[in-house]
Amino acid sequence: MIMSSFINYIFAALVLLSFAACAGASPQPSKDMKLKILHYKVPCSGEGIQLCYLVSKNGGEPEYFYDEIAGFDYQWGYNYEITVEQVEVKQPMADASSVSYRLKKQLSKEKAPSDETFQLPLTVDDQSVIETDNGICTYLGGIPINTGDLSCSDLAGARSAVFRHQADELGLVLVELK
Repeated sequence: MIMSSFINYIFAALVLLSFAACAGASPQPSKDMKLKILHYKVPCSGEGIQLCYLVSKNGGEPEYFYDEIAGFDYQWGYNYEITVEQVEVKQPMADASSVSYRLKKQLSKEKAPSDETFQLPLTVDDQSVIETDNGICTYLGGIPINTGDLSCSDLAGARSAVFRHQADELGLVLVELK
C-alpha cells in the first residue's frame, strides 16, 4: 500500500513537471530581418489583386512582399529601412502565410526625391487597376491620380504608366503612358 502511494506521488510529480515545462516553452523561435522598403507599392495577385511592398532583404534586389507588418505605419513617397521580427505561425489558416512579421525598429524614413519617377502596371491579370471615385481617378481605389489632360478611360486603356509622387500629399502624378 505504501509502495503504491509512493508510485502515485512520483507519477503525479512527473505529470506536474511536464505541464510546467510545456507552459514555459516559447511558441516558436523568431528571427530578425532587416528590410529596405521602396517608396511605392505595386499590385500583386494573392487572394485577389492587392498592393504589395517592394522590399530588399539583406541588400538583394527588390521583390514583392505580400505580408503585412504589424506595427508598421507605411506612407507612400517614403523609403524605409526597418528591422522586423519574423515568427513562424504554428497552424496557419488555409492559404495564409506560415510566417508573421512585426516591426521591431524603424531605422530610417526618407522622403523620395520629388523628381523620381517609377513605372506601375495599369492592368493585372487582364483587369484594370484604374478606378473612378467621384470623378477622381484612383489606383486600386485608394491612391488619387493627377492625370493632367487625360481621362481615367485613357489610363484604363493602357498597360502601364510612369508616375511621380504628388508634392506634400498622398497621390500620383501621371508622367507618361507606356
